[in-house]
Amino acid sequence: MKIRFLTIFSLAIKQSLRELRSPELYTLFFALIVAVASSSTIAHFADRLHQAMQLRASEFLAADLVVSGSIAANERLIEQGLALGLEPARTVSFATMLSSEQGMHLASIKAVDDHYPLRGALKSSLQLGDTEQIGGRPAPGEAWLDTQLFNVLDIQPGDSIEIGATELIARRILTFEPDSAGGFSAFTPRVIMHQADLAATQAIQPGSRIHYRLLWRGDSQALARYSETIEPLLAPQQKIEQLSDGNPQLNNALERAQQYLNLASLAAILLACVSIALSASNFANKRYDHAALLRCFGLSRCQTLLLFSLQLLLLGVLASLIAIVLGWFGQQVLFALLADLLPEDIPPAGLGASLTALFTGLISLLGFGLPPLIALGQVSPLRVLRRDLQPMPTAGWLVYSLAITALALIMWRLSLDLGLTLVLLFGGLAFSLVLGAGILLLLKRLTALLARRNLAWRLGLGHLLRNPFLAVGQILAFALIIFAMALVVLLRSELLENWQQQLPEQAANHFAFNIMPHEQADFAQQLHSISPQIAEFYPMTPGRLTHINDQPVLDRLDPDSRALSTVQRDLNLTWSTQVPKDNQITAGQWWSNSGNPPSEIIEISVEQELAERLDLQLGDRVTFNLGGQIIESQVSNFRSVDWGSLQPNFFVIFAPEQLGNVPYTWITSFYLAPEQDTQLRQLNQNFPAVSLLRIEALLSQLRAILAQVTLAVEFILLFVLAAGITVLLAGVQSTLASRIHQGALLRALGTPKKLLLKVNMYEFSTLGLVSGVLAWLGCELTSWLLYQFVFKLSWQPHPWLILLPLLGALLINMAGFLGTRKALNSSPLRILKD
Repeated sequence: MKIRFLTIFSLAIKQSLRELRSPELYTLFFALIVAVASSSTIAHFADRLHQAMQLRASEFLAADLVVSGSIAANERLIEQGLALGLEPARTVSFATMLSSEQGMHLASIKAVDDHYPLRGALKSSLQLGDTEQIGGRPAPGEAWLDTQLFNVLDIQPGDSIEIGATELIARRILTFEPDSAGGFSAFTPRVIMHQADLAATQAIQPGSRIHYRLLWRGDSQALARYSETIEPLLAPQQKIEQLSDGNPQLNNALERAQQYLNLASLAAILLACVSIALSASNFANKRYDHAALLRCFGLSRCQTLLLFSLQLLLLGVLASLIAIVLGWFGQQVLFALLADLLPEDIPPAGLGASLTALFTGLISLLGFGLPPLIALGQVSPLRVLRRDLQPMPTAGWLVYSLAITALALIMWRLSLDLGLTLVLLFGGLAFSLVLGAGILLLLKRLTALLARRNLAWRLGLGHLLRNPFLAVGQILAFALIIFAMALVVLLRSELLENWQQQLPEQAANHFAFNIMPHEQADFAQQLHSISPQIAEFYPMTPGRLTHINDQPVLDRLDPDSRALSTVQRDLNLTWSTQVPKDNQITAGQWWSNSGNPPSEIIEISVEQELAERLDLQLGDRVTFNLGGQIIESQVSNFRSVDWGSLQPNFFVIFAPEQLGNVPYTWITSFYLAPEQDTQLRQLNQNFPAVSLLRIEALLSQLRAILAQVTLAVEFILLFVLAAGITVLLAGVQSTLASRIHQGALLRALGTPKKLLLKVNMYEFSTLGLVSGVLAWLGCELTSWLLYQFVFKLSWQPHPWLILLPLLGALLINMAGFLGTRKALNSSPLRILKD
């Protein structure tokens, strides 16, 4: 019989309205809402967080894009940017001596024009300790100096200073500049002046070391076109700095937070998918008779399947639309929690975030909800007469391929690393198969033991043993609930603890460098008297890497190599007997402090990422030029370096006592409380040649990230808990009909309610204990994989996870008691009649 699509669609709507109070439908509805709301919240949040990170990175560049180098940008580079509608600004940086009537000091000078900065703002004050003011820039004839220079030169705001051949007024105290460089070479005290006074200083002479920056602000597409256009026009001494070259500590913290939120969202979505699968299966099992009637009334197999699929699709679209709205409000809450951390003018998330959330919901529904419905299209009309007639089972390969494809698409949508996706997907499947087989063998083993147990045990576990495959599925589903919630809580606590360990209350907030060798002992003694937290002292000397295996290093690199900026300047080199703190050997061996005489070939340790960019191998010979002295070295080992540790870190470390007589200074970092400015000033006056750098502003930013990202992480935990509840409800409902029937029979035979409660308690406790043990094993294994390959953290066992079996027994007993009240309280006669 030919039936129009609109007729089937209308029938699907009527069936959905008639079954609104069906337990399996509202469980399925709630599971979809959790999956899509979680995805929507994270999608909106990730989209806006990405834009916020770009704005923050651009503030640390003082622009959206920068062309920098030791030569000034030519007119052609400027004309190309202006033609694309970009806004320019220029700075010129160099080092020279500042002098006042009281003394002299080396300083890093930056000459700026009237448009600097294009992003972010300068911060300054009129007097020491005054309120910080945001904005502005030095006018012609004046300069802004950082606090250290006022202390060293013994001057006050308004006094005169000499820069080269000209005299300027030290008008304000510079407290923050957005694009202050992060390398040790830029750690000399800072001065900002106007470019109109640059020529009068006569500080720039042939052979001077000058750093030019051409800053641009504008539309992202125009910036991309400009970058592509000028790339072939750049001189070897020039490079393009992008937004990703902003503050690395800030970016790393935000990116790690986003990684965690994606994993938490994945946990919530996976739990919701399990709930969808259980609810859809229960939905299909209860509609076999209905499907048989529809077949008798003339619907074909395809039309019957279409009817129930449309009913499921209507449910999915409605749940997804509601969840997208909830997700939008959710990300508004997240950004309210992070309001103090992020810029105020972050653009709203685009339509793409809502579409990806809708995509997640429909993929979850298709992959996990459709397979059980396929059986409804295969129900025979004869089932009306023979209730025991079951439809042909759906091909296993179809069910599993749909589920695996759906999981892979969801992980891809969450932008998880491909390797991590494959590990989680196939590793989880393999782990589930192995555990499932083990549980099946365990259940069969229990059959022989039940004969010697009391009646409550026999009835409770007998319900599991009658359908062992269903019991295995239930145990794995419950184990997934406990595993996901435990893993999210574990990562939340340990990641935040790890971040806080990197930034303790007394984290180093000052760097001291240019410490002369003959002053190092006295400086260290005075520093120890005022600071409770001091890093190691490291010798430091500048040197340029020139050859690798007798081949010029520039000949080994591609024109777009990320290593060019490193090898085209002097590196800060050191030597040490011990592996520095927060460094780990990744290949090779650290040298032993054996006291052997120097050899012709000096051993070196190279930072791992630099080694990869230079294509270095263990045993390669590397040549350095240290102030005209040629040093031959050999790669002994590679190190990973935590550049966010706020400790002195180096690309290359030499074996000690093998460099001979090379000029060097010392460097360290230390903590001083904010109220110790007087002691800091005294330290600077006692050692005027030592350069001191404050990094308190950066530490304040990072601590703000920790405090506010913690709130965002705790907020996303609500989705995981909600998803766990849906799985518990769906798992209990999947066997509710058989439990009610069994309970009615037992009560009709005179079984007291107390015995039925024991039966349920033994069954649910067994499910919870076994699920908890599996969750414990899975949590330890997964956390090890994530720590090793995603978060790059050290892993150690978690003894508190042994409580998971007890937690599992408690949770599943509570859910089981709530779900089976009907079986205990309903009339046996009415149930058996139905």
